[in-house]
Amino acid sequence: MMTRKDYVKVAQILSEYRQSIPAEDYHDLVMDFGKMMKLDNDRFDLSRFMIACGIDMKALVTHAMSTLPKPKPASEHVSLA
Repeated sequence: MMTRKDYVKVAQILSEYRQSIPAEDYHDLVMDFGKMMKLDNDRFDLSRFMIACGIDMKALVTHAMSTLPKPKPASEHVSLA
């Protein structure tokens, strides 16, 4: 089992490569490590790890929200009456 010290060291190592890897690839790499660590320890905090790796969580959420489909206007919904 990995310890907090191991998680911190991995985050430090990954963050050193953040600028030399395309953003999407870096995010995928951090997520893969995070999933592995979560399987190793169910108390592992993935969002804390991502922040420690230098991933801007606010920008990530904003991007995810911008890719959602736009809601239909109420006039386009089917009436049940």
